[in-house]
Amino acid sequence: MKSEFELALSQIAADKGLTTDDVLEAVRAAVDSAYRDLPGALEDIDVHVDGQGSFSVHANRTVVEGEVSDADAEISLDEAATIDAELQLGDIVQVDITPNDFSRIAAQKARQAMLFTLREAERSLVFDRYIDHVGELMVGKVTRIDYRGVVLEFGHAEAVMPPGEQIPTEHLRLNQRVRVYLVQVNEVGRGPQLRVSRRHPDFVRRLFEREIPEIANNSVEIVNIARDAGVRTKVAVRALQEGLDPVGSCVGVRGARIQNIVRDLVPEKVEIVEFSDDATRYVGNALSPAQVIAVNINVEENLADVLVAPDMVSLAIGREGQNSRLAARLTGWRINIRDASAPEDLQLEAAPDPLAADGDVAGGDSAGESADLGGLTVARLREIAAEREISLTGLRLKADIVGAIEAAATTAGSTDDATDEPAHEEAAADDTAATDAPADEEPVTADAAAADTAEEAADAPAKEEAAGDGD
Repeated sequence: MKSEFELALSQIAADKGLTTDDVLEAVRAAVDSAYRDLPGALEDIDVHVDGQGSFSVHANRTVVEGEVSDADAEISLDEAATIDAELQLGDIVQVDITPNDFSRIAAQKARQAMLFTLREAERSLVFDRYIDHVGELMVGKVTRIDYRGVVLEFGHAEAVMPPGEQIPTEHLRLNQRVRVYLVQVNEVGRGPQLRVSRRHPDFVRRLFEREIPEIANNSVEIVNIARDAGVRTKVAVRALQEGLDPVGSCVGVRGARIQNIVRDLVPEKVEIVEFSDDATRYVGNALSPAQVIAVNINVEENLADVLVAPDMVSLAIGREGQNSRLAARLTGWRINIRDASAPEDLQLEAAPDPLAADGDVAGGDSAGESADLGGLTVARLREIAAEREISLTGLRLKADIVGAIEAAATTAGSTDDATDEPAHEEAAADDTAATDAPADEEPVTADAAAADTAEEAADAPAKEEAAGDGD
């Protein structure tokens, strides 16, 4: 029959997911801490704990010849012979110095030391268990939601999903089971060791690999993914096996395969396009569902000039420029959208990088910019603010920084409009004056005006004399 100590040892090991040896090591560390808190405690000691709950403390002393100079660290040869007759000079002998009892403070420190050792053993166990699963999908239960993020439980491990790794349009609930992507495992530090994400592009990649056998066995390859988390995703695929339809393989019969993927991404839309080594065809495919008429590639400027029918312009651009922006990220080309009926007029320019189109935050659509800025890191946002001399004093949250940049961009746009108004008014006044002038009159110069004044002055006496004769 097991003793109470053995039962407690087994219970703690089962609750923590540890082995009994790990718990015994925690008990040994607790006894060691309690002994060192006693008055006159020695430094060079060893603590032994057995499975029955018995423990002992031994001091390590060196065997010396003659008189002992340090009784705490040395022992004479004659005294050592009483412990073990085979001991020789220079050997280390362990002398039992187990105390009879411990003080209350020492017992508290022993408890703290044991809990600390158990926590470290748990962290080491979690690290060893999950470090090989970084980059894989996991299913966890939501246990806590606060401003720092969502905390999920995976058995004996906890994971945190920061706000920047969450899907903006998604609202999770307590005790909800969700599928996430394991981004990182921390070996040291406090708090949850696992960092997970539902916003990472590879989250979509792993969902495709899980649902589509052709991708799992390398018959179909995912070339690239462009994603606006929670709204829309474009996935470029190509077949590595001749005669295989990559898009059809991903969609499945009646869309069964893609529906299983979208179920984990609702309400996000997923579009699958076929990759092509021909940049012209690839850009055209990436702009689907819009149909393009022609694509002109400028390799030096990394630019794709796309002509679309008049009724396809809005479809090619997408809501707030989203379709063209995702196509640019997917292909890596800057994309110009032009109406075929007016090819000289540029409808929109989209760039692979959110801010690469014109290098200015104020240059794009405000709603589109908000989505682009939200995908950048805080460090990059601060760089953008510094370049535009935008003060971020007191702002720490990412949402506040994005708001400050957008507000500065809006103010700059309003200032430019106000500066242009006087010039427009002056031009309008000139146009009005030109409109009121008779069509057959010639412009009057300064010399002509002076000559007319002189003639009027010369004729005045003659007019007066004629008037006198009349009277």
